[in-house]
This record gives sequence, C-alpha cells and structure tokens, in this order.
Amino acid sequence: MINANQQWADVAFKLFEARHAEAVRHIVQKFDYNQQSASMVTLSLIGQGSRNYVIKLKHHMCSCGKLGTNEIPCSHAIQACRHFGVNALNFISHYYSVQSYKKTYQERFEPVYGEEYWDPVDFELVNNPTVRARRGPGRQVSTRISNEIDRPQVRALQQYQARQARE
Repeated sequence: MINANQQWADVAFKLFEARHAEAVRHIVQKFDYNQQSASMVTLSLIGQGSRNYVIKLKHHMCSCGKLGTNEIPCSHAIQACRHFGVNALNFISHYYSVQSYKKTYQERFEPVYGEEYWDPVDFELVNNPTVRARRGPGRQVSTRISNEIDRPQVRALQQYQARQARE
C-alpha cells in the first residue's frame, strides 16, 4: 500500500468504493445547505418500495447508522456529499489511513512462549454445555407482561401528544 502511494487501507477503500457505486440509487429530496443536512430516498432495484434516510454531515450522522459505526461514509452520506459539493473521502476515519496502519505494526512483536512458561492461574475453566444450549426452532414465547404502553392506540396517542407539546 505504501509503495502504491495509497492514502487508505485496502479494506476501507474497497468498502468506500462499493458504497460509492450504491449511492447512485439515492435521491436527495429536502436539504439545508447551512446545516449540511438532507432527507434522502433510496430507490429499490427489486421493486420493494423505497426508504427515507436523514443525513447530517456536520454531525457525522445518518439514520441508517453506518456512518457513525465504522467511520466510513455510507452510500447516503456519499450522495449527500456529492449534493453539497463536499469530498466524501474526508469522512473516512484517519484510523483507516495507510500511515495509521503502518504505525500499528511498526512496533516489535515478542514471540509467545509455550504453556510451560505461563504463570499459574487461580481459576479453572469449566465447559458447561447447558449454558450455551440453543433454543428450539420457531418463535420464542415472551415471558414479558404487556401493559398500556404496548397497545398501539395508546402509544400513537402519546407520540401525537409529545409532538404537539414540542410544536
């Protein structure tokens, strides 16, 4: 990567390129240039409808959750950057840079010696297969007791009242 004069590690740049290709399916509907925020519609290739996402570039936030999670811009953020005239590569975290990658492995690694050199431990590892037993097939029955918040009509009324209070 250094000899090829790359700025980003391969794994990050390949993911960025895949998301960049996917960004053409997104259409910016509403936007605010000052806040660099946008509402975006994703067009489905298989006819299953569309989805809406909210992107706030200044806050490094997208409602899909990918932008803040791995710090590589999602396809929605890339399309928003294209719309606002911002370089989407600036949203890739510096942790993915070739320089950071090089720093990670520049220190000397010590060999791991055999078990006979390990310090003794004061605990015992026990394999208990019942702890990790899998549940059977099918939907699991909930033991939770439902209350009024679980009823859709009450929840919808509460959300409506909360919106009215904010406005």
